[in-house]
Amino acid sequence: MSRTVVICADDFGMSEGINQAILELIDLGRLSATSCMTNMLCWTREAAEQLQARRHKAALGLHFNLTEGVHAVPLGKLMLKSLVRQLDRQALLKQFDEQLDSFEELIGSAPDFVDGHQHIQMFPVIRELLLDRLQQRYGKQAPWVRASTPRLSGHDSGFKAMVLRLIGLGFESARRRFHTKGSAAFAGLYSLSPEADFAGMMQLWLNTEPDGVLIMCHPGKTGDESSLARARRREYEWLSSDLFIEALRNSDRSLHTEPTFS
Repeated sequence: MSRTVVICADDFGMSEGINQAILELIDLGRLSATSCMTNMLCWTREAAEQLQARRHKAALGLHFNLTEGVHAVPLGKLMLKSLVRQLDRQALLKQFDEQLDSFEELIGSAPDFVDGHQHIQMFPVIRELLLDRLQQRYGKQAPWVRASTPRLSGHDSGFKAMVLRLIGLGFESARRRFHTKGSAAFAGLYSLSPEADFAGMMQLWLNTEPDGVLIMCHPGKTGDESSLARARRREYEWLSSDLFIEALRNSDRSLHTEPTFS
């Protein structure tokens, strides 16, 4: 039997171009999950209906977001406040509930999983509030949570990986304390630079990561010429190409909607 892999596109709802790319890749059988930013302008009833029609092909999650949009907090400020435990807990819970409510209203059910934009689900304070609220709302049927714990090598962002691992210390013990399932292996972290060797890193992750790994990605179709937009286009182009299918075949992988749980 082939090994499984979850290919999860983040940021559905951020822009029309990102939505379009993700829907197309689901239809092509190149993605098995996507996580939704339900407080962004392109999270609409029409977009959610298009996703719902594809739910038999991909897991649908909540991409908890505090750093983009109308009430965004700069990532550095959010990280610092979480480390010194000076975040407004009631304000966090209000935003989390509102984003969950929006997902449920437009999709018609709870999310299959929860993760965080810029990995905020791993941050101190945020992770405890998130895990506690999931248990309160859903009990034994609580969505699984992404554990964004990257390796320090195999990509071009060693410092970012080290920071994320450090800020995520304690996440696993908190997850177990709240009896919530979490993904066991994670990959996909890199610089999101258009010059980065995305294809090479994907092939490496597919070949070397354990069975059931979750690999995040950020495909998009947009005319924007920013560095991030160009990186998104490169991801979309490779994932939609025959080269991705060849990489799956060579690594003896098949797409799955659930990761291996820790």
